[in-house]
Amino acid sequence: MFAMPEHGFVFLSTTKTGSTAIENAFAGRAAIMFRQPPSLKHMNARAFQRMVAPILEEHGHPRDSYELACVVREPVDWVASWWRYRSRTQAAGTPRYTGGMSFDEFADRVVSRQIRLGNLKRFVIDAEGNAVVTRLFRYDRLDNAVAWMAKQAGMPTPELRAANVSPERTLTMSSRTRARLEEHFAFHRALYEAAD
Repeated sequence: MFAMPEHGFVFLSTTKTGSTAIENAFAGRAAIMFRQPPSLKHMNARAFQRMVAPILEEHGHPRDSYELACVVREPVDWVASWWRYRSRTQAAGTPRYTGGMSFDEFADRVVSRQIRLGNLKRFVIDAEGNAVVTRLFRYDRLDNAVAWMAKQAGMPTPELRAANVSPERTLTMSSRTRARLEEHFAFHRALYEAAD
């Protein structure tokens, strides 16, 4: 998460969407930036409203003076990215390691909630169920997100440098797995389809 309220936005860092590369590109301009721990880096809208918005308000940035923005990834691709990420050698020997697990098995565990990757619905709404993230960008169009933020900040559009990249793995999945994931992540897909 990084805040540039004087330029009209706060960026909430959705997991596995290039958020580290985006943070790196804007780090020198951000009024506030959380990189660690992951619970702060990837705080959702509810946590932001509860913890950070009051601080910004106290320092002259009322909540209605800036937008909340984030990046949304196509949900099946998002789950696949998690599967690849958890297969890196640093995760070997931990319960999260997926190096010996097929994507179908991983997806089954995600759908049955044995593996929890997060909930995009909870990420973009407040405790009352109102959508508070109003500016959504698609992962496959990161250039739109970066260009918009740069324009808001009055700076040249920075070039993103890859960061936190998942290992390459060949992905195969059954049609049943794809159908189950698409049903499970229907809300997530709707947000992705509606994003810029």
